[in-house]
Amino acid sequence: MKIVIIGWYGTETIGDRAILAGLLVFLKNAFGNIEIKLGSLYPFFSERTLREDKEFYQMIIGENIKIEIFNSRRIKELDPAIAESDIVIMGGGPLMHIEPMYMIEYAFKKAKKLGKKTSLLGCGVGPLVSKKYKKCLINIVDHSDLTILRDSLSMQYLQDICTEFKRELDMKKIHLSLDPAVQAAIEFIKISTDQQIEPDAYIAINLRKYPPEYGNQIRSDYINQKLEELVKFVAKKYPCKTIRLIPMHYFHIGNDDREFLNEVKFNIGLENIEVQNKNLTLYETMEIYQKAYFNIGMRFHAVVLQTLVNGHNFVLDYTEPGKGKISGFIHDINQFDLYAERYISLQNSNIKLPVFDFNKSNIKADLDGKEIKSKLNIYVECLSKFAE
Repeated sequence: MKIVIIGWYGTETIGDRAILAGLLVFLKNAFGNIEIKLGSLYPFFSERTLREDKEFYQMIIGENIKIEIFNSRRIKELDPAIAESDIVIMGGGPLMHIEPMYMIEYAFKKAKKLGKKTSLLGCGVGPLVSKKYKKCLINIVDHSDLTILRDSLSMQYLQDICTEFKRELDMKKIHLSLDPAVQAAIEFIKISTDQQIEPDAYIAINLRKYPPEYGNQIRSDYINQKLEELVKFVAKKYPCKTIRLIPMHYFHIGNDDREFLNEVKFNIGLENIEVQNKNLTLYETMEIYQKAYFNIGMRFHAVVLQTLVNGHNFVLDYTEPGKGKISGFIHDINQFDLYAERYISLQNSNIKLPVFDFNKSNIKADLDGKEIKSKLNIYVECLSKFAE
């Protein structure tokens, strides 16, 4: 099966790399032999990240799958890739108010004209502000043979947008599952269970500079200051433990986490705080989260990976409370009760420290493995029908 995967690759975070790992498992299980062409907005960056994660991908797939990279921003490269494919996939990530959404719309329309199958796999919906991007979203969904959304809130958001534009959804083509990164975490756990792992004397924290699109500059500065105060509080509460500030993004497009993390470390000036400045692979990042005494996560996929591979974690939600992707994930894995005391919305008007009761960090998330597996099986079940 010849498969083209497009999306926000080229600016990929560790989370996007986990999405790709999960998708490779689904595609391999659904089709057997697969050939992948990965559309990248910045191919040089994807070449690096694929090289870094190659060994992990090989371990979970059982063979070395060649992934050919092309520039999805160039029509002269995108068109032939689509023409030579059997399926064109939008491979995870949010369908949101960014210009490359039009590239996805173009690719899906082009694929349908050429008689190719199309699919939105593991995508979220939103944030979407302007009508032009909402219309673009509807056009993409209309031209998708199979849509699998990553959380129930995205499903509701999509339905609301369609109602706004008086459009009906073909619910036979739309399904609900979990983010493909969950599968990547499960595969990591399978590999690492034979190792004798003891929690190291460190606490892992992922932060990102508060995105300005979620608040004005004054609000963003206030939240960034509170995040710094949180790290300082944890470092002083646990003076004998190293506080490891772990990036999820290593590229200036999309904001390299290391810039903010180093700023936080410099401003606090405590010796037990260190920043992970050297690039980590996907596997290495999950391993750090797995071995941590406890974790704090802010980026969405930091929350996903920390929850799955460790379970002793606290959540800083920068997205819209009750509607964003982080809330959606916690809801869909049925962990709202546990995270009621481990979750804070950064969009609340007043953030008070210490924020969390860290004395409860010894309680582990009690995930329903059977339910998670059942939800993830939707990917393979639906994709397999394309091969019939």
